[in-house]
Amino acid sequence: MVVPHRLTLAPLLFVLLTFVLFVACDGSSPPADGGTDAALADAGPPPPPPPSVRAATPLIEHVDPFLGTGGSGYNDLGNTYPGPTRPYGMVRPGPDTQNEGGAPGFTHCAGYAFTDDFINGFSHARMHGTGTPGYGNLGVMPVPAMEPAFTDQSGHMTRRSDEVASAGYYAVTLERGGIRAELTSTDRVAVHRYTFAEGSSQAILFDLGHRLSSDNHSVDGAIDVDVASGEITGFASTAGGYSSRFGGQPLWFVARASRPFVSHGVWEQDVLHADRSAATGGRSGAWITFDPSGGREVVLEVAISYVSVEGARANLAAESRAFDFDAVRRESEEVWERWLGRIVIEARYEHDIRRFYTALYHALLMPTLATDVDGRYRGLDKEVHEADGWLYYTDFSLWDTYRTLHPLLTLVYPEVQLDFLRSLTAMAAAGGAMPRWPHGIGYTGGMLGDPAAMVIADSWRKGLTDFDLRTAYDAMRAGAFGDASPAFRGRGHAEVYDRLGYVPYETGGWSTSKTLEFAYADWALAFLADALGEAADAARFRERAGNWRNTWDPARQFFVGRHEDGRFVEHFYDDSWQEEYSEGNAWQYLWLVPHDLVGLAEHMGGRGVMLERLRYFFEQSLTERRTFLPPRWYWHGNEPDIHAPYVFTALGEGAEGARWARWVAQSWYGDGPRGLPGNDDAGTLSAWLVFTTMGLYSLTGEDSYLIGGALSTRTEIQIGDGVFVIEAPDASDAQPALREARIDGEVLSDYRLPHARVRAGATLRLDTME
Repeated sequence: MVVPHRLTLAPLLFVLLTFVLFVACDGSSPPADGGTDAALADAGPPPPPPPSVRAATPLIEHVDPFLGTGGSGYNDLGNTYPGPTRPYGMVRPGPDTQNEGGAPGFTHCAGYAFTDDFINGFSHARMHGTGTPGYGNLGVMPVPAMEPAFTDQSGHMTRRSDEVASAGYYAVTLERGGIRAELTSTDRVAVHRYTFAEGSSQAILFDLGHRLSSDNHSVDGAIDVDVASGEITGFASTAGGYSSRFGGQPLWFVARASRPFVSHGVWEQDVLHADRSAATGGRSGAWITFDPSGGREVVLEVAISYVSVEGARANLAAESRAFDFDAVRRESEEVWERWLGRIVIEARYEHDIRRFYTALYHALLMPTLATDVDGRYRGLDKEVHEADGWLYYTDFSLWDTYRTLHPLLTLVYPEVQLDFLRSLTAMAAAGGAMPRWPHGIGYTGGMLGDPAAMVIADSWRKGLTDFDLRTAYDAMRAGAFGDASPAFRGRGHAEVYDRLGYVPYETGGWSTSKTLEFAYADWALAFLADALGEAADAARFRERAGNWRNTWDPARQFFVGRHEDGRFVEHFYDDSWQEEYSEGNAWQYLWLVPHDLVGLAEHMGGRGVMLERLRYFFEQSLTERRTFLPPRWYWHGNEPDIHAPYVFTALGEGAEGARWARWVAQSWYGDGPRGLPGNDDAGTLSAWLVFTTMGLYSLTGEDSYLIGGALSTRTEIQIGDGVFVIEAPDASDAQPALREARIDGEVLSDYRLPHARVRAGATLRLDTME
């Protein structure tokens, strides 16, 4: 849908309302109240659920790009953006915003915050839903005329109104000059359309010093205005939270306008130079002006490349539509309709349809295409390579996405996931180690563990084998056994982990979390070693997959930090953050043994004990009031425990798992700018909702899916040339629990659907109960 942005509360009022909404337990179920229960009893039986309806076409009408663009705390700040792009596109043009005081990095990781008053430019690259700002290269801004103050974005920012967004399209009216700005894109070319006020002078500026937030800065740049060809070319290099670790991320560009410009100039270090054609440095830029008698409208095409200006020029030549903005928009909408149409659902509630397709849209935004039309790309070794017959991507937030996004892509978009596997393998070959969080053209050392192992094992087990597993495995093996490049690139702590069977407290932060993640990765690597016939490696990895036991404190009954001499740490609080845990606490990490939940249950004292502790965990979550800060109990806004509802299912309690999964979907997800329960983390939270709506969930690395209580009453997944159907005809808020699951009539008593049974023509039937 084309979603209007209704501007804007004053900042102080917004902060006050945000606080009130948080204190009012925004998005969560209210605590139990006997009076409320009595009132409900007096009201009689609930009304029957509404009838199920099929998602109307076009499916893009259900997408709300503003969902997740607002919020200010750990439980509602999505860091999404409303600008247009193609699925996993290279170029992501969009508005960057700020208030008078600037753009704090925490709330502007994608450059945009819904409640900001000002737009300071339209940049061309960004990430989706991450907790660190990256890119923001090349700001473009239409203005009536160039002024000295406009050399910085705080000088040329302007208020906005009449803002709308849909899949493949964005538009806004800029207060200065009354300019209507519209954006659409191809894979590698951003298309701007600026409609100036009648009789107004007309100018467009190109800002190489543009930044997404206070946590970004420009490293270097160069720009050239070629009057003869009408081209504006150059490069802009920016550094953010992660890209600063490898010296900054360069982007090359070529821009052309639909009308000839009549004058131009550049600036360097805030000094204007009219009629000059070239400028260099991170605080430089250029402007062009147009004759108003030529019309009110200017269309600007901006092609980008991560290789060179020549690459950007070739991208423009291949993808330009001769300044036909509406044709590019229509084409983008058709592309999005095809991609979203891989899954068609029916549901009882319109909000479930809207949230589902917005989540699917968000799951298709990142990683980032980094291949030019000629197949060339710049690798993690900073050198130029060529992808022959496939596409190279970058920006893998693997510690997050391994849990939900990649299993979803393997199921629904396997051809894309295959290119992602090839990209990771190419990164390992070029850079010398399998990355954890590659961004742009560099290693970042972000987060922890060895998440690529789970991604690759999951895909291989489900039939995606057309890539160089040997190269990928050798890189991961080297990291696991300590033969790789420094920990900044690889897993890290390999020697001490192999010697002790855990990562000790003395190594620094997150030691307990690292042990759990390493054990999971070793389990995945054992499978890959078997696939390659490496029996000795497989046995060694399989043994190390049980290393989670070595950080289990039998006295406290939690995973606890452990010293190198074997002692457990003395300080311990089970419901607060401590340095042994990465972005979580002992309760939230209690379930992070997805590869051996049966073994975990035995370690806790049996299946019954583990189920009771899991129930207690969720029951405490029901009554916890959400604030700006991370919760103490279930936290869906971060990754370590997002599989926890499905632990019930894995232990044979399908009805209970379905109830809690629906509770998460209903109480943690919503609509509008605050509709996500935290950073979407490159589509991780969105992919969770897509899976749960369909009634499935994947514990990454297994060759089956756990079955939950679907939010949709019917789901049709395109598999090859046919359709796999999931039917849940009675599913509703009144009947959230799973009673029985059948695949083509066969009862699935363990609530697991083998991946091999997901094929065209098959039907999964889910029967529910109160």
